[in-house]
Amino acid sequence: MSIKVVDKIFTQMYIKCMDSLLYTPLERGKNRSNNPFKIVISVLLAVTVLMGLFLLFLNKSGSSKTLISPFATGGDEVKKIEDLVSNPITGEIFERSKVTWLDMRPLGAMVNNHVDARPQSGLIDADVVYEIVAEGGITRFLAFFLTNTPDKIGPIRSTREYYLVLVKELGDAMLMHIGYSPQALEAIETWPVRSLSRGGADFWRDEERMKQVAIEHTAYVDGKYLRELGDKLGWGGVGNFVSYKFKDDSPTTTDVVSNISIDFWYKGDYSAIFKYNSANNTYLRYMGYDENDSPVPHMDNETGKQIEVKNLIVQFVTESSIAGDEKSRLDYQLVGSGDGVVFIDGKAIKVTWSKADRDSRTLFYDLSGKEMEFNRGKFWISIVPDRNMSQVVY
Repeated sequence: MSIKVVDKIFTQMYIKCMDSLLYTPLERGKNRSNNPFKIVISVLLAVTVLMGLFLLFLNKSGSSKTLISPFATGGDEVKKIEDLVSNPITGEIFERSKVTWLDMRPLGAMVNNHVDARPQSGLIDADVVYEIVAEGGITRFLAFFLTNTPDKIGPIRSTREYYLVLVKELGDAMLMHIGYSPQALEAIETWPVRSLSRGGADFWRDEERMKQVAIEHTAYVDGKYLRELGDKLGWGGVGNFVSYKFKDDSPTTTDVVSNISIDFWYKGDYSAIFKYNSANNTYLRYMGYDENDSPVPHMDNETGKQIEVKNLIVQFVTESSIAGDEKSRLDYQLVGSGDGVVFIDGKAIKVTWSKADRDSRTLFYDLSGKEMEFNRGKFWISIVPDRNMSQVVY
């Protein structure tokens, strides 16, 4: 909507409002300048109406408009409001002039979660992290970066076909991985998938870690270098995908769900634990248990800070073995529908999920059928075998 149109609407509604409130039908159209009391009332009502209409326009105009005060008369009195943009993954709102990711697609990375790979680097900067079992009850992370692209991400591991389904739904994102299952390789080549690894991406080994753990837990990448490589491969530009609906924080004060534990296969080193942080209306992440059976804070190696997210989703899906796979690899049915739980604002909300096809976004609905609205901020999505629904305790 243009400023001229808005100005016209303001003017017309002002005249109608003043006529209706201050004058009888016989008085309308006459000279009104001789009534000081009505002039004062008129001015006050005009200010109220115009401010209300301006705020309404500001709320409805969208995040990418340049707005001008309805009281502006030109020159120095014109007050411009900075353009705002919304991150399509997190819903967070930023000033357009202060962001660098407007023309970027999400960058994905397969991050190792073996006990010897901890603490990881970069997960704390991810806009959304998916956590799924890769093999033997050992989970692996698929992290997507847009708001921030860290200089160090890892340790990096191989990908599976079902992780690639998630890559496709986030705007055909680029993905960094080292290795792949036979099924994933076929998907990369035929769907296709923007595989940075197949595109020749370099990585390095952390020499200090190599002195302590097996070599497969020591590979790291530079996120900014990966973006530069993606541009050279012709993968620059925005990836279009459906964004979730977002709302303002609305923390509950009653029946707060403070502790969530998720045993994907069994309780142990790969159990995920989240604790509600009422001060920030967020969820602090823990991974496994110490010798005293206390949850271990999941820390970022570079910053020394604990991972914390605004929205926690548990998605139940069907897990199966791949027939004939010599290494007994798994498959997760991510296309279709199922059940889940959303933890938000200190509450646990039972939901259903639906994904129409490989490239569609997975959407979540409350039990009344209304699409979920999330808080603006980071996501963590734990994908759990539906046979183990009882192993998600809160």
